[in-house]
Amino acid sequence: MSTIILHHYDISPFAEKIRLALGHKSLGWKSVLQPMVLPKPEFVALTGGYRRIPVMQIGADVYCDTNRIAEELEARCPEPTLYPDGRLAQTEVWCMWAERVLMWPTARYVTAVNDDQLGAAFHADRAAMRGHAAPSKEDLERCIPLQRAQCVQLLAVLESVLDDGRPFLLGQAPGLADFAVYQRIWWLNSFGRRAADVLEPFGRICSWAERVGGVGAGNRSELGREQALEVARDSEPEPAPAVRARGEASTYVGRQMSIGTEAFAPDPVVGTVASISSNSVSLIREDPNLGRLAVHFPLFGYDLKPAT
Repeated sequence: MSTIILHHYDISPFAEKIRLALGHKSLGWKSVLQPMVLPKPEFVALTGGYRRIPVMQIGADVYCDTNRIAEELEARCPEPTLYPDGRLAQTEVWCMWAERVLMWPTARYVTAVNDDQLGAAFHADRAAMRGHAAPSKEDLERCIPLQRAQCVQLLAVLESVLDDGRPFLLGQAPGLADFAVYQRIWWLNSFGRRAADVLEPFGRICSWAERVGGVGAGNRSELGREQALEVARDSEPEPAPAVRARGEASTYVGRQMSIGTEAFAPDPVVGTVASISSNSVSLIREDPNLGRLAVHFPLFGYDLKPAT
């Protein structure tokens, strides 16, 4: 496999999901550490505007969103699989639950409890992503009891799933479902475990998390940001896969389109559609300093429309 470059920062829970996927597949990868908040000049140059972490780079191909990254890792290195027993649908449900339901109370609880460690710049950056003012210290303190209660409610659901003694969420082998849910537990355990009190009643979750964390992060070595840009500059995007989309979407190939997240931090990327399927799209963009790049996105959770 061509060299995998992961753009991330160490305390990113979504990056932890992909680090575990790399470890599960025993892959070597280059780590490029990016800032937690803007500005991110090298990162944005590579993606064309997308700012969320992590991003995977292989040559001049840039993969955005953890679910698109996981799909690509599985295609390039099918064994061991991220989808035990071929249970793709169940994996997708767990990922959506983790990243659209469990995410918010765990994110708010950890950031509020650790406000002194994260600082004003972090809160201002994340508030700007969501289009509202940064919370005050009083706002953060006021939200702690509610977010804690919501965490406990959702963790009780996860604990009940593990009641039957299964070692992993989908049975005997770990997979992407485990890594997606684990990253939220890992986040509760971050910053010296100051938010980990919500985990104390849930022994099965803690035991499961130890097993998942034991997967490790593969073979990591460090690479500088400028070196990663040089890799992109010296490469060409891989040939686009055949178009598999039906209906109107199939007419997007060759057109200038814009894609950004639906919920927040839209940060649209503009390029020419090289390929589109029922669940992903690839855009070609030209950067004045890096040359021709392909940026790959999932379709779920993103807004794809003609560039204006």
